[in-house]
Formats: sequence, structure tokens, C-alpha cells
Amino acid sequence: MKKILALLLSAIAITASAQKPVNIKFLAHDTSLQEVEIQFAETDTIIPLTLVGDTTAATKTAEGTAVISVKEPTYGVITYRWKRSTVYLEPGKDFNMEYDLTPAALTVKVTSKKSQINPYLSCGELPGPVMGDFGKDPDDILPLLDEYTTNCFKILDSKKLNKEFVAKERQRITYWIYGFLAQYAQQKPCDQPVYDKLQELASNEELWLIQMPEYTNFQYSAMTALALRDADIDTTPEGQAKAVTTVLEYVAANVKNSDLRQYLIGTNAVALVTNNGNDGAERIKEIFEQNVTDPEITAAFATAWENGNVLKAGRPSPDFEFEDIDGKKWTLADLRGKYVYIDIWATWCVPCKGEIPHLKKLEEMLHGMNIAFVSISCDKDKAAWAKMVKEQGMTGLQLWGGEDNDFLRKYRVQTIPRFIFLDPTGRINNPDMTRPSDPKTIEALGMVAMPME
Repeated sequence: MKKILALLLSAIAITASAQKPVNIKFLAHDTSLQEVEIQFAETDTIIPLTLVGDTTAATKTAEGTAVISVKEPTYGVITYRWKRSTVYLEPGKDFNMEYDLTPAALTVKVTSKKSQINPYLSCGELPGPVMGDFGKDPDDILPLLDEYTTNCFKILDSKKLNKEFVAKERQRITYWIYGFLAQYAQQKPCDQPVYDKLQELASNEELWLIQMPEYTNFQYSAMTALALRDADIDTTPEGQAKAVTTVLEYVAANVKNSDLRQYLIGTNAVALVTNNGNDGAERIKEIFEQNVTDPEITAAFATAWENGNVLKAGRPSPDFEFEDIDGKKWTLADLRGKYVYIDIWATWCVPCKGEIPHLKKLEEMLHGMNIAFVSISCDKDKAAWAKMVKEQGMTGLQLWGGEDNDFLRKYRVQTIPRFIFLDPTGRINNPDMTRPSDPKTIEALGMVAMPME
């Protein structure tokens, strides 16, 4: 069955006059159709584009068209599933992107009758750092990256592209390759020439460079390597907050361009508080307020900071409304009066499935007590979830939340399985509870378990 093509496309308004459209046509061959995201880096705007087509075959085919108005040539990023493609948006220069993400292919092909820039960007010819290069000795890393850069420039020059783009592309290649150096320096102690190179490249603060993710990624990675050069940082949430604080202080003291400074401080402060909450982040908030005035970034930080209080013990838990295996809807209010042990899982998650026998045992041991066991699936495929629940004879309250829901976002679920423990009033007891297989879990639950009347 064919479905009508649907586009969920937001218009970008810069200055309506003197703009020309760029038409981007998409075609995808995939086993599971996904949404395309177009990130127009100059305005930091993300445009979602839904591709719709034949969904009946094992290999599904879908298409769509995006029309973007741009005033001047600029880099952008287009993402489909795990494929991130750097593109160059030129007024009036249309191009086509064809994704073949069937298991036998996994390719992206870009074609254009009006410009060879985007076909060049997608060609995959540029030699760059690979994972094995992290094993190189510090004395060898700079010569290796210099060689990569020289070879990339040779390939770029051989394409005979316009001079304006070539000048920009040399910068992009440089920050792409030496972005590896910034990551390398975070993992291994290096001699002074490495840090000198990072400082040299970081000192280029031309604002147009922000349109390139390779540049912004390099800048923050370089600042991290330089700021934490002699620091002793652990991997705990407290350690992460300390590390980000140190880096933001370094950025505030060393980045001269105020726009770049607030971009680096703002985006990373928002990311940390969004992902980890605001415990121990008071100094980050202070640095943010001293350096960031952009209204969109300040609004995002205010929201992240307010939400950062949500997961503290004693605060009311975020609510949900999910269906059980029979289609009945449940909310947390339906479980008032009981402690609630929540399991966030998915059928495709191997560690999640490994906890199922332990969870069943836990439920058996505490049967008839004032504890409700709730499993919330974040599977995209509802049928796969229902099938496993029935085949495995899974007990407790089995709910389907889907892969994208507000409950997961508010609990900042980054990995699964994830376990949450609430008290009988619906308040948070432990937002990151131990697993069923951990002996501490039965100890904690046993201390509060009481027979139901």
C-alpha cells in the first residue's frame, strides 16, 4: 500500500529578500523507515523531514523533498539514522541524496547537476584518522596527522572546485583531522608540541567557522584537553560536573570572541545539566550567567536547570500514562499506597533480558507485599514487546512506553536497563536504583516490605 508523501518541514526565516532556495531530494531504501534531520548550522536550527512511501516490502522505500532558503553558502549536517553527512548549501544549487541502508549496502550517494561540491563531500575519498591511531606513540601523532592533512588537500585540489569553497574546505579538513589530536590528548599525556598545536588552532576565532561542526567539536575538545591537562578527574557525576566546570572556566578565561565564548559555554552547560541534573552545578550556573546573554540559550538553560531538580529524592516523580498488554491505561496515581519498583527495558537489550529471571525471583519473594513491580518497555515495535512478554511469562505490571516518551526524558534515561524506586506517595526514593540481580536490592526492598491488608 502506498501512502501519500508527507513533509514535516519548518521554514527558516533569515531575510526573505535576496534568498534563493536549495531543493534537496531524498530517497531511502531501508528495513525500517526513519526521519531525516537537516541541521542548518548557521542558525543552529534542526528541521525534521518525514519520508513516506512503500511500507509493505521487507526493504521499504520512501522519498521526500526539502526546500531551504539560504542567503549565502553555508555548511550543514544531514542525519538519517546513524549516517551524518556534511553538506554545503549554496543558493540555487539543488542536490539529491539516496540512502541504501539495507544490510548488503549501507551507502549514501549524493548527486547534483548544478554543483560537484556535495558529491565531493560524500565521496569518502579523504583519508583521516582511524581508531587504531589512538595506539600511536605521542611522538608519532603530529607527523601522522600532518600527513593526513596534506593528502586530503591534494584530493581537494584535484577536484577543481570553486576557490571560495576550497578555502573554507581546507579549514574544515584541518579541524576535522586535528579534532582527533584534541581527543588523543585527553587520553594520553603528550609533550608540549601537541598542546602548542591545539592552542594554535584554537586561537582562530573567526565567527563563520561556527557553521562547521568540525570546528565547534574541535574547540571544545581542545579546551578540554588544555584545561584538564594536569587534572585528576573521576567518572562519577560529581567528577563530570567538576570536569565541565574546569573546562568552562578555561573557556571563559581564554576565548576572546564573545559569540564563540557564549556558544561553547552555553551549549555545553545546557548539555551537562540536561543529562546529569543540577546537583553540584552551581559554579556552572554562575559561569553561564556571567558569559551567556543569547535569549535562546538562556531559555534552554533555565528549562534544563528547573528540570534538573526533578530527580532529587523526596520530590514527586514525573508521571506517565502507558498501556498494559491488554490495552488498559495506567498512571502512577493508580499505584498510590505502594512502593513502586520500575524497570526500564527493551526486547533488543541483552543486559535487560539478563535481569528478567532475577526480577521474576524478586517478585516471587515479595508477593503480597506493598510493592508494585512495573516494567516499562521503550521498544519502538509494540508487537515485539507484546510477543516477548507473553513468551517469557513476564509478571508484574507490563507497560509499553515506546522509544520516545516524556517519562524517559524527565528521568534522563541514557542507557538501559534502568531501575527507579518510588515511595507510596509517588515521591522519588531512588532515581537510579540497583538491579534485581544486585543483593542490595532485596535488602532495600525487604526493609520497607509489609503485607498488604
